[in-house]
Amino acid sequence: MVECKEWGILPDGGATHLFTVTRGGLSLTVSDFGGIVTSLTVPGRDGDSCNVVLGYDTLREYVRDDAFFGAVIGRYANRIWGAAFMLNGIRYDLTANDRGNTLHGGMGFHKMLWRAREEENGVALTRLSPDGEDGFPGNLCVTVRYELTEDHTLAITYDAVSDRDTIVNLTNHSYFNLSGGGPINCHWLWLDSKSYTPADERLIPTGDIRPVAGTVFDFRELRPVGEYPYDINYVLGDGDGPKAILYSPESGRRLIMYTDMPGVQLYTGGGLRERLGKNGAQYGPGMSVCLEAQFFPDSPNKPRFPTCTLAAAEPYHRRTLFRFEAD
Repeated sequence: MVECKEWGILPDGGATHLFTVTRGGLSLTVSDFGGIVTSLTVPGRDGDSCNVVLGYDTLREYVRDDAFFGAVIGRYANRIWGAAFMLNGIRYDLTANDRGNTLHGGMGFHKMLWRAREEENGVALTRLSPDGEDGFPGNLCVTVRYELTEDHTLAITYDAVSDRDTIVNLTNHSYFNLSGGGPINCHWLWLDSKSYTPADERLIPTGDIRPVAGTVFDFRELRPVGEYPYDINYVLGDGDGPKAILYSPESGRRLIMYTDMPGVQLYTGGGLRERLGKNGAQYGPGMSVCLEAQFFPDSPNKPRFPTCTLAAAEPYHRRTLFRFEAD
C-alpha cells in the first residue's frame, strides 16, 4: 500500500510530497525532495515497531541539513580528490565543497526535487541531471526505486543512462540505529570484506588496498562496533551472499545488506555535529551506522580501483537490499 501527502513548499516554490509504503510489517516514508528516506519503521523482538533511521520532523530541517540524512547521493557518492578527474583525455572540474575536494557530487542530488511515481509496493523517483551539472559530463537520466518486498526487505534500485561518457556512483545515505536511539557502540557488525582502502587526513584514498587482518577495521567476525569513529571504504567480497550484518542486542533487530556494488563506506557519524532530530531526539557522533554501498572513493583518479565509468547509451543498473529480522 502506498499513500501520498503534501509535505511543504521549497524556497524556490517547488511542492514536495511524502510517500508512505507499508508492507509485511515494515513502513517506509520517502520524499520526492532529495529522494530522502525520512523514516523506516521495523519491528523488534518484542513485536513493537520503531523508526530505525535518523531524520527530522520538518521539510525546513531537511533543506538546512548538512549530513545527507537518508538522501540519494549522486552523481558521485563519496569524495573526488581535487574536485577534478580525467576522462577520454579531457579534464572535468567539479564543484568543490569539501576542503578543495568534491563530496557526494557537490551540489548533488540530495537537495533536488525529483519526479515521483507511485508503484505497487514502492515509489520510483526520476530526474534528468543536465550536461555540466556540478561539472559532470553528459545528460544523465536517473531513476531510483524504493520498494518493500514481502520478505521484510527494503530494495533500492538505481538505473541511469547518459548521452556522453561519464562517471556514475549512486547510493543512499541513511543513518541506521536499530535500537531506535542512543549510542551504537553496542551494535554488532559483520562485513564480507578482507581488505579496505586506507585514506589520508582528508579522507582521500591513498590508492592502496590493504588487508583488514590485525587492524581495527576487521569485521570478518561479528563483533561490537565499539567507540572507534569509522569513516572508511571496504572492499566487498564476490558472490551473491550478504555483504554486511548489523545487529542490536538491545532490540533484537538485525539488518542484512546485499549489494552488487564493489565497496561499502562504513561511517559511524564521527563528523555529525550535535543536533535535534525526530521528536526532539538528540543526535551526535557515535549514534548511527551508515552502510553506503558504492564504487570506491576517488575511483576516477585511482586506476587500480574498479572503474565507475559509464559509456554513452550504456545502462547503469545497481541494486542494494536491506533485509530486516528480529530475534
